[in-house]
Amino acid sequence: MAKYDLIQEKYSEDPWKVLVCCILLNQTNNQQVRPLIEQFFVRWPDCFSLIQEEKQNIANCIKSTGFQNVKSERLVKLSIEWAKGNHDPLTLPGIGNYAREAWKIFIERDLDFVPRDKKLKLYLESL
Repeated sequence: MAKYDLIQEKYSEDPWKVLVCCILLNQTNNQQVRPLIEQFFVRWPDCFSLIQEEKQNIANCIKSTGFQNVKSERLVKLSIEWAKGNHDPLTLPGIGNYAREAWKIFIERDLDFVPRDKKLKLYLESL
């Protein structure tokens, strides 16, 4: 484990969960996501369980992260595409530069680049 701990590291064996973490981390920080992420994945362990849920229930669960309605919409759209077999972070809805860089680090295990995101950069420097 790196000295600079990121939530995605814990879920690096499940690419869908890494992307979910990234969406939840948009416009917020680890302190707001950490308290809810484990329970989130207990309730919705995969894309199939999430797409069956009412968006308002998802929004209520992630309210503390801010922008909960936007994020719940993105999470459902991501999960629908994932369930269809689209696992390309370049084409998945709701996936921006931060998530793509996290994908390179935690899924592709590419540690030989300089991320634009400062927290991802600090994470790599701490390895």
